[in-house]
Amino acid sequence: MNWKLQSIVAASVVSALVFATSAIADDGRLDLGFRADIGLGSGKPANDIIGYSLFGHYRLNDRWNVGFGVSYSPEFDFERTPEILGLATPEVFDAKGTSTELSGWVERVYRRPSGRSEWFWSAGLGFNSVDMKDVSGPLTGAGTFDITTDAGSEFLAMVGAGYRYWFGSGWGLEAAAHYDHHFADWKVADRISGRTGTVSDYSVRTLNMGFLKRF
Repeated sequence: MNWKLQSIVAASVVSALVFATSAIADDGRLDLGFRADIGLGSGKPANDIIGYSLFGHYRLNDRWNVGFGVSYSPEFDFERTPEILGLATPEVFDAKGTSTELSGWVERVYRRPSGRSEWFWSAGLGFNSVDMKDVSGPLTGAGTFDITTDAGSEFLAMVGAGYRYWFGSGWGLEAAAHYDHHFADWKVADRISGRTGTVSDYSVRTLNMGFLKRF
């Protein structure tokens, strides 16, 4: 799935979520927002995955929220791609990728008596579509490589915690951190040598900072 199609899918999902939740929102139960995401990995397959999200919550009661989000990373590195296939290169080569993630979660909220600030923890599931570009170059000594990666789709399990502050105007700020485990099966192949390899499950620790508007 290319980045244009991913963007269209993400925008369509967000529009559907906004429409559906707006239809049932009352008494300030619904909020929608935008946040920046910084994902930190082990380097297998990525070190950092930078992106942004559209997200929101629907308040079930004073203790529980249901959350939803669409996250997009316009570019991240598949670190040292040739090494996955045991290929030696004179310099570092990283394949470039994009990802679009749809997620949902439940959130336990601990509100202060003033009602302006709240701590929370969350747990949820997600679906991530990854699109990797091919990468090619010289091998050490002689020869070249031309590697393609079929990353496909991944399922995620997520847990997190954070803090949220509401201003009197209905705007809020949120800071959170969560741990995402990706159930992955990337297929990597060199068109020239015929070598193949895989990338299996991996984890990402993500920091979020954003703002919300309550409706």
